[in-house]
Amino acid sequence: LKSTTGEAFDNVAELTRWAVPHAPGLKTINVQGYPWREAGGNCVQELAFTMAAAAEYVRALMDRKITISSICDKIYFSFAIGSDLFMEVAKLRAARMLWEKIAEAFGATAQNAKMFMHCRTATWNKTAVDPWVNMLRVTTEAFSAVCGGCDSLHVSPFDECFRTPDEFSRRIARNVQIILRDECKLNKVIDPAGGSYYIEKLTDEVAQKAWALFQEIEK
Repeated sequence: LKSTTGEAFDNVAELTRWAVPHAPGLKTINVQGYPWREAGGNCVQELAFTMAAAAEYVRALMDRKITISSICDKIYFSFAIGSDLFMEVAKLRAARMLWEKIAEAFGATAQNAKMFMHCRTATWNKTAVDPWVNMLRVTTEAFSAVCGGCDSLHVSPFDECFRTPDEFSRRIARNVQIILRDECKLNKVIDPAGGSYYIEKLTDEVAQKAWALFQEIEK
């Protein structure tokens, strides 16, 4: 396992080293949070385990002579978005705070430590018994992701959990994003949830609990 992990980091380092001058827009390092969430973890656990993985990636790549600046430029995070709207918004806002703190501890500048975040609607809470309900769930999840500040978003078709999505289900999934962008105009607002006392307090609580668990993992 150690050999396989080492080889994987070698490959990521080589790809990152090549991409810096040749593909400046390409992200080569993906830290995935949704496996923890799909396995039953809550928002705090997903955040803490993802940040712990990110810290391990940074250490491994810096050992392979990749600078923290290059790592920050090429790293992106993936999160699953569940149906608890406010908690998911707070989770994503807290994630940016935690990553900035971790990246700066490795020597990154505040500007360089900005997080690129990809989100996808969760799988664990979807149903094959009444699949039309999944349309409603992915809509609120997509709204949470956008309000939380995601940079890219995957909305799962409502039938993805039990068959290969067809043309209709894929169209509906795409339209969720189009409505949020073109009709709700959420892409025109820097931080849709900013200024809400409830969201700000929840963000702080989630960040503190995730940071405490992250520190336990680091120990």
